[in-house]
Amino acid sequence: MSNLISIVLPVHNELLNLKFLIESWNSELKKIPSIEYEFVIVEDGSTDGTKELIIKLEKNFPIINLSSEKKRGYSQAVLDGIKASNGDYILCTDSDNQIKVNSLIENIKNLPGDDIFLFGSRTPRNDPIHRIIYSKMFKALHDLLFRSNLSDPSCPFALGRKETFNKLPEEFLLKMREGFWWGFVAASRKMKIKFDEVEIEHFKRSEGDAGYQLNQMPGIIFRNTIGLFKIKFSKF
Repeated sequence: MSNLISIVLPVHNELLNLKFLIESWNSELKKIPSIEYEFVIVEDGSTDGTKELIIKLEKNFPIINLSSEKKRGYSQAVLDGIKASNGDYILCTDSDNQIKVNSLIENIKNLPGDDIFLFGSRTPRNDPIHRIIYSKMFKALHDLLFRSNLSDPSCPFALGRKETFNKLPEEFLLKMREGFWWGFVAASRKMKIKFDEVEIEHFKRSEGDAGYQLNQMPGIIFRNTIGLFKIKFSKF
């Protein structure tokens, strides 16, 4: 009996990346006879033609299209995608083409068991220097509070069973906003969900906006610090 895996992709203004990404995933997933798959694309208020592209892609690929007129944010997009997934397993990742798809396929062939997440570690990480410095600094606080021992807790890659995803506290993850994956790992650790880590090939973004700019970092650091302390000292 085949396992159904849902690939959850939050998308905002990825017109130049999305078609290639879906084609790459589809090409690799077709090689694994033991699974069936669907793409859960959560379109988050795009203004560059991404909405129209997804409608075209639906004709050729197994896509669940969740589209929003307004930008609701990354955390909300990921959580909406998890809820809409039909799969026995869920894989959450980004839609910016920075992760090499075929480097992940061996992990999908060997799906994790119950109550365990498989997280990614970007090797090497090819992001703007201010984001790398922020991550290294914030990781020190994250390790102090949660002792996850992951090398890259903010990596946008998580694979696990749907029921394991459903255990996580949505209200706290929503508050993390830009720090969704920091909160995801923190909540998993607090709930004593087991996890493992695999290296994934990471590339510089070739198209589109690279995300948060340097002048946004102080606010992001403040919000994420408050979010982590709330996860640490709240009961759930």
